Amino acid sequence: MKVYLIGSGPGDPELITVKARRILEGCDAVVYDDLIPGEILGLAPANARKIYVGKRGGKEYMKQAQINELLVRLASEGHTVARIKGGDPCIFGRGGEEALHLHEHGIPFEIVPGITSAIAGPVSAGIPPTHRGMAASVTFVTAHEDPAKESGFLDWSLLAKEPGTIIFLMGAGRISAIAEKLMGQGMSPDTPCALVQDATTPRQRHIVSTLSSAGEEADRHKIGSPCIVVVGQVVSLSEKLYRGSELPLSGMSVLITRPTHLAYETSARFASMGARAVIYPLIEISALPFEIPDPGTYDMLIFTSQNAVSLFFEKLSAVGNDARALAGIEVYCIGPKTRDTLKGFGVIADGMAAEFRAEGIVELLRGRDLRGRRVCLPRARGARPVLVEALRKQGAAVNEIMIYDTVIPEAASTETFITALDSVDTAVFTSPSGIRHAMALLGDDPGRLLSKRLVAIGPVTAEAMDNHGLKAAVTASEYTDEGIIRALTGEAP
Repeated sequence: MKVYLIGSGPGDPELITVKARRILEGCDAVVYDDLIPGEILGLAPANARKIYVGKRGGKEYMKQAQINELLVRLASEGHTVARIKGGDPCIFGRGGEEALHLHEHGIPFEIVPGITSAIAGPVSAGIPPTHRGMAASVTFVTAHEDPAKESGFLDWSLLAKEPGTIIFLMGAGRISAIAEKLMGQGMSPDTPCALVQDATTPRQRHIVSTLSSAGEEADRHKIGSPCIVVVGQVVSLSEKLYRGSELPLSGMSVLITRPTHLAYETSARFASMGARAVIYPLIEISALPFEIPDPGTYDMLIFTSQNAVSLFFEKLSAVGNDARALAGIEVYCIGPKTRDTLKGFGVIADGMAAEFRAEGIVELLRGRDLRGRRVCLPRARGARPVLVEALRKQGAAVNEIMIYDTVIPEAASTETFITALDSVDTAVFTSPSGIRHAMALLGDDPGRLLSKRLVAIGPVTAEAMDNHGLKAAVTASEYTDEGIIRALTGEAP
């Protein structure tokens, strides 16, 4: 049992640390705050218990004392607990309080630092918190302390004289009051001031103003939470250093329909190119009961997806074997993701299809004399028969093992899917299953999808769209996330 107090970073899921990701992937209970990206929650095992304890103004929420006791209880039950907080757990995150409570109850814990929005927020708007000749110090301030109160921990007279940079966190609702308090204590009304909302995410907006105009500008631009207020001369550098709008997919909103365990990487790639990614898994991998055949009875093993690889080797391990059991067997695969998953289990593929679909394997083995060759093909139920038919025509004896099914996730519903669709302008589909499940949720009415730019990972998925009265606006020529992004940006493969 152990509790990890993890900082998840400022909002961009790619800014989570390598250590935090490793811990999340091995936990069995997750206790998480508000504003934690779904991509980060998706790093935890699918069967991990997930408990939301976020605090949001005006709504009921779990009190801190209750959260403290929850962490103790989960750890005492033997769980490995990932307590996820935005930014850094100890920068206005009450991580120290939770750590002390765990210490007092004899619970092992570890604090895993995260990138705080106090630093990443200004930088994402082109504002370095320190800069030679402008600011040699940074002051972090919580805006939750009401500037109108006479008592409190803050000495506003000292803040007003601060020659460096002042960064207020959680300041969306108190921008005017903060500015008035600082000016009332002698800070110049012309002091540069920036407001950064949804920092480091594709939803980010920021405005540059002065202290005297900050409140009015915030109202005019409808700046809301989460928001960082930056005060100081370094704000003037934003005009020259901000680069966010130059990203190739800036302004695009994309629905990612991959299974949860694959959605993180896809979403992160789109976000890194400037798109606002919304994850709505339309596919869940449901393992089927199957028996691992005796590897010694086969000459070839062909994997057509990374899901098949993971499930096959999990079952192989469960019966006391590992990659050594495949010695002497030729192993082939489709696509670099499947190849890399094989490598993770200690297997170097003998060949990878140049075209990332069943026809690619057919082409790879074209001309081979497969008479009498015994081929094992672990795959999804309902997969296209193209590969099996081609191998048998070449004389191979093929044993298909149906090891998983692609089903609609239990959490999916017509209402939530429509809500997700309405929030984007582009929907990315990476398999015919995703199309079928989307149409099932929409009652076979393609109307909602017809108004979106539909992106297909390849011709098989594009054909599935055609079969349902839809048309792919973009079809990737390379059937990967990178291929989809290149197709959207017009880059040559």
